[in-house]
Amino acid sequence: MSRLLFLPLAAVTMSVTAPVAAAPAIAANPLLVEWSQTNDLPPYDLIRPEHYEPAFAEGIRQAQTALDAISGNSAPPDFANTIEALERAEPLLDRVSATFFTVAGADSRPDIQQIEARITPELSRFSSSMLLDPKLFARVDAVWKQRDQLNLSPEQARLLEITHRRFVRAGAALPEAQRNRLAAIDTEVSQLQVEFSQNLLADQKAADAFLTKAEMSGLPPATITAAATKAVAAGKAGMYLISSSRSDVENFLTLADDRNARRKIFTAFNQRGDNGDARDNNALITRMLRLRLEKAKLLGYANHADYVLEDSMAKTPAAANELLTRVYTAARNRAIREEADLLVLAKADGLTKIEPWDWRYYSEKLRRDRYAFDANQLQQYLPLDGMVDALFESARRLFGLTFAPRADAPVYADGVRVWEVKKADGQQLGLFYADWFARDTKRPGAWMNALRPQNGLTGAKPIVVNNANFTPPAPGERATLTFDDAETLFHEFGHALHGLFSRTRYPSLAGTAVYRDFVEFPSQINEHWVSEPDILSKYARNADGDPLPPELLTNLLKARTFNQGYLTVQQLASALVDMKLHQQAEFPEDFSPRVFEQQTLLELQVPEAVGMRHRLAHFSHLFDGGYHAGYYAYTWAEVLEADAFDAFTEAGSAWDQPTATRYRAEILERGNSRDPAESWLAFRGREPLPDALLRNRGLE
Repeated sequence: MSRLLFLPLAAVTMSVTAPVAAAPAIAANPLLVEWSQTNDLPPYDLIRPEHYEPAFAEGIRQAQTALDAISGNSAPPDFANTIEALERAEPLLDRVSATFFTVAGADSRPDIQQIEARITPELSRFSSSMLLDPKLFARVDAVWKQRDQLNLSPEQARLLEITHRRFVRAGAALPEAQRNRLAAIDTEVSQLQVEFSQNLLADQKAADAFLTKAEMSGLPPATITAAATKAVAAGKAGMYLISSSRSDVENFLTLADDRNARRKIFTAFNQRGDNGDARDNNALITRMLRLRLEKAKLLGYANHADYVLEDSMAKTPAAANELLTRVYTAARNRAIREEADLLVLAKADGLTKIEPWDWRYYSEKLRRDRYAFDANQLQQYLPLDGMVDALFESARRLFGLTFAPRADAPVYADGVRVWEVKKADGQQLGLFYADWFARDTKRPGAWMNALRPQNGLTGAKPIVVNNANFTPPAPGERATLTFDDAETLFHEFGHALHGLFSRTRYPSLAGTAVYRDFVEFPSQINEHWVSEPDILSKYARNADGDPLPPELLTNLLKARTFNQGYLTVQQLASALVDMKLHQQAEFPEDFSPRVFEQQTLLELQVPEAVGMRHRLAHFSHLFDGGYHAGYYAYTWAEVLEADAFDAFTEAGSAWDQPTATRYRAEILERGNSRDPAESWLAFRGREPLPDALLRNRGLE
């Protein structure tokens, strides 16, 4: 099926009716040119905002023509003329969508936001019209019913299964009135997701804080200089700007001595999307929840979580909740002990209670005392460029990859970098784009997306993108990372490797197009290599070129399980609230996401000073992404990755070549060409065990 169906819902929504008359002629539109004609690169140097909507319109026209040819084919339906034909139906639309939504996430200027708001519902209508087309579904269903007589390869059988399931789960087998209602729901949800995202982007900008020099006490000099530079750019010379990006906020909460300033920064960050103003997201969330529940019931499910998890490794909310609860219980017990330890330190400053804006600050103090480990001291040894070299070195040692800068590659924003990735034999594997710094127009968080998936039908090589929101340096200064940032760098590159190594025939099965609770496995296991001593000792160097002191490295590794109760409870509280929210069988007239969140945290007995990593009002995973009833996937995948990394240690080395080769062949190359459970068993030889997760987090 079309790769379009694997994009985030905000990107799975279109058919364009925007004005085309004033747009450039089709022949002059660079989006309509095959990338093979532009050196195999998306022509961002030639693309202008006015090119997007005509290109979407032409992409939809071509796709609809191809779909009509499939549904109107007089030949009996078979795998080639129906299922494989669907894989070939939308190349232009897929290409335009990937090009545009890469920009819409990373550089969402007002003109891009306006285009997104117009084309998203159109794409949704197109996607629904395809999946709910009775003639098209009749052909897919006919092939499905004769599957046992078709002598299909395993990958073809998997594609048929996935395609048929997608039509059924979209409602193709329902009566016409219900199909029409489902299409209307999908269109409205797609519009609400865009509104949520744009509200959050605006609120994030509004939450930026300007501080005095005294309020910056405790921050490293490079951070202070960068904050002063950003304030000057914002017209506030003499002040210091701390943005509401997670990298800025967590670093500030960890190191800033001024408690009132910490409270100010925390509150602004915590209240994003929940300020009772025009950007408040609570009403949008409520409407989305009701629409999701209505859709689930139309399709025969008791609630939205039941619908979502049927198509996952976990299969049921009960299975996901069982794992979450097991880990949460251990983590909460640990967090309570951690809080008591912090309060001992805080009392010396006259405090009688640890507040949310105190935890990271006193935790860092305790870590310094207990492990002689100073995050402020560490950051000077983690330059972004050095950590990128470490990233590439890890990929070379594990898989034989090399990375050559592509200075000729046009990019969509300043600071985006591009590399050509080659295999050990010198053949091109694909292209890697990296967009690591925060900007006012970038949505929060870090993510990977594909500008082009690997395609065995056409021979197209993958082009993948990593995005983050690291704090940009002041002019002339080095960009440095916190250790959490460095882990994020390696995490997202794990997704990139999943996309780059894909070796499927069919693009809709390629790379990261797998179950949500499997897709985070390759990213999370890749985090392990950032803390390998030989990597850090080689690439962690300060501005003078001095390596990370051995004692600091030793103390860093000893402190890896420190504060894990807090971090785990934060994550799992978000996952448990998500799962409970989407297991609701109704949402009463007076439903309030804010009240639901508060009540659930009380029921879970989440320590007040810990809270959730993502409050509902700014929980992009749930309301502007594909993780609704799916945030548990990070923990589920962590069981897999922790157990999988044990395979390396059992073999005697994190760089063990037979294990790396098996991991690449059985996990990274397979995509969704077989059930992920089969891929896991082929790699590990047994069912996954949660023991390694608990041990890695110090929660045994």
